[in-house]
Amino acid sequence: MLDAIQNFPTPKNVHDIRSWFGLVNQVAYAFAQSQTMAPFRDHLKDQKFYWDESLDIIFKESKIKIVNLIKEGVRNFEVNRPTCLATDWSKSGVGFTLSQKYCECPKSTETKAYSPNCGNGHWKLVLAGSRFTKPAESRYAPVEGEALAVAYGLAQCRLFILASPDLVVPVDHKPLIRILNARALEDIENPRILRLKEKTLPYNFKIIHVPGILNSAPDATSRHPTNVDDKASPG
Repeated sequence: MLDAIQNFPTPKNVHDIRSWFGLVNQVAYAFAQSQTMAPFRDHLKDQKFYWDESLDIIFKESKIKIVNLIKEGVRNFEVNRPTCLATDWSKSGVGFTLSQKYCECPKSTETKAYSPNCGNGHWKLVLAGSRFTKPAESRYAPVEGEALAVAYGLAQCRLFILASPDLVVPVDHKPLIRILNARALEDIENPRILRLKEKTLPYNFKIIHVPGILNSAPDATSRHPTNVDDKASPG
């Protein structure tokens, strides 16, 4: 995660700015809402991209500040806490963030699962990671790529989540919900998706849909991955 922040490239469009702000918000909510980040928040409201020297200075300063906050504020994993594994895929890479719930908000009546977006600062980051996609993976259909990201995240976090009592996996690709939640293996005709679903079977989790704008942190790590890990790749 520190590498992802320190090496995050200068934003080139509105989506890059949203990904950066989402990453900051995930790891350091109080700083994301500070006056220092106000120009970024204002920029999120404007669909027209612009970048100037003042934004560049704030961007570079925020990297240093956020790295220090992460070193101080990232939480240790606690077995009995509700846990969230958020994942995302892009043509460049796959990424994930693992966080845990530190609030009293109840489960959603709609999804029967805890919402990872129940309130700002309610979930604390535990672990994050990413890797570059292989050439074949960069050409996956979106549903295949998102399934890859879930399988990768589960594999990377297995030592934490195999015994997790309440694990929610939010994704921003709706077709994946039915496939990974309850769909029988014999109903899956796509062999790639079938293989990836089989890799998720050892884990007990609830997969839910979240809008892409609320999945910014894993989106940022997937678009700007920091390492290649062939041994952990479930593709």
